[in-house]
Amino acid sequence: MLVEAIPCLVTGASEGIGRAVALELARRRCPVALLARRGEMLAGVRGEITAAGGRAEAFVADVADTAALGLAIGQAASWAGGLRLVVVNAGVGVHGSAEILPGDALRRAVDVNLVGALETVRAALPHLRAGAPAALVAVSSLSALIPYRGGGAYAASKAGLIAALRCLRLELAGTGVSVGWLCPGPVDTAMIVDGVPRVKLPRLARLTVPVLAVDRVAREVVRLAAGRGGQRVIPWTAWIFAAVARHFPRLGEWTELATGAGEA
Repeated sequence: MLVEAIPCLVTGASEGIGRAVALELARRRCPVALLARRGEMLAGVRGEITAAGGRAEAFVADVADTAALGLAIGQAASWAGGLRLVVVNAGVGVHGSAEILPGDALRRAVDVNLVGALETVRAALPHLRAGAPAALVAVSSLSALIPYRGGGAYAASKAGLIAALRCLRLELAGTGVSVGWLCPGPVDTAMIVDGVPRVKLPRLARLTVPVLAVDRVAREVVRLAAGRGGQRVIPWTAWIFAAVARHFPRLGEWTELATGAGEA
């Protein structure tokens, strides 16, 4: 699918990866519906796009609020004249061992990263089907593929999303709607400081998996949308770790324990 001048929706668009994706799509002459819960920051992104000659509109909603989310997605589709690309990006980071992680932090991670993402998919699918060929791309995480101490809640929410999207690919086969998900390593956003601290990741990963620029991640999202979907892991060093963890789980676990499996 050619990602040029097509109506798009990006969740979590107020900062970080979502903002970078929105700007990248605007540079491709796409009308971009921006969805997030922080209206003032969202208005700032809209201003950036319109000042550069692009077209964007802000829709304020928390993806964990199903009713507000559904209403906002409907309004966004009406504004954009349909939807041909939906980027499911809204997410929160949490870190802490199973014994100490507060219950509200656990529930928030699941409500936003998993339930909110799937509710976004559910509300957007009728619009994508109507606009086919179309694409759905979700931002997951390397944390969903590689275990580390303190990452259980965040990893579970992101791994659950991947499992659901694998099923969705089968459900949408032949409809013209592709489904893809990106699993980036640490990205240069506030999340690696506040939510999933990079300093808490395994030492070997910190040494060999560089922090990614948000613009690089945004380009990979567009690349997934333009292709056949499926899973993509970046950077390539992270892909190696993920492959070992999947095909040789005991070796992966031993390597982590021997080199520092993260700090809970």
